[in-house]
Amino acid sequence: MSIAIKVLHVLNGPTVARIRFRFPIRGSHVTITPQTFHHVARAIGSGRVIVRPPTDLAAGVAAQYNDVARTRVDGTVVRANTLEINPLMGRFDEATVVHESLHAAYDLLRTGLDGNAEEASAYVCTALYCRMTGLPRPLWANGQIYANAETTAQTLLKQYQKGDPGIPFVGEDEWRMLRAGVGLHTVYASNGPAGILTGWFLGQQYTHDG
Repeated sequence: MSIAIKVLHVLNGPTVARIRFRFPIRGSHVTITPQTFHHVARAIGSGRVIVRPPTDLAAGVAAQYNDVARTRVDGTVVRANTLEINPLMGRFDEATVVHESLHAAYDLLRTGLDGNAEEASAYVCTALYCRMTGLPRPLWANGQIYANAETTAQTLLKQYQKGDPGIPFVGEDEWRMLRAGVGLHTVYASNGPAGILTGWFLGQQYTHDG
């Protein structure tokens, strides 16, 4: 089975069908629902988004969505709108698909939000997927970002368990801590729009051009 087919199985699967939440952004809010991921699945099916294994990603980066084309060290080009994903071997790999697919959705839908909130919300999706598939925390929640994301996910899961069909908001305190953790992390702090200064304070965004 190809990586692309496996990615589609995750995005159209029963766990993603339960993911729904809202988070605040500059006086408004962003809503994440299963349809957010189904949009990406359709883009993969149509060839608008390409799925391929990663090659020369930066240290500490296991997968990524390329909103713009990037040039590898050997001079070849990875085209824009490419999901670079390792072969799916387990639930954490599947959670990574959901994380990166949220980045793809923001790009395809041209969602206006800062890079810090974008990364934070993607980590919430990672945590929700891991928790809902019963993956033990020692196998995925290593580091402060994942710990903060799990706390945020716990608040949402409590709302899911009540059976309320509505779309819950993230907890205010948990969300603030998660955003700070993303902004201060070495991968993001001085590298791009997810950092505490460029993302959270200055509102810098990733490219969202569809």
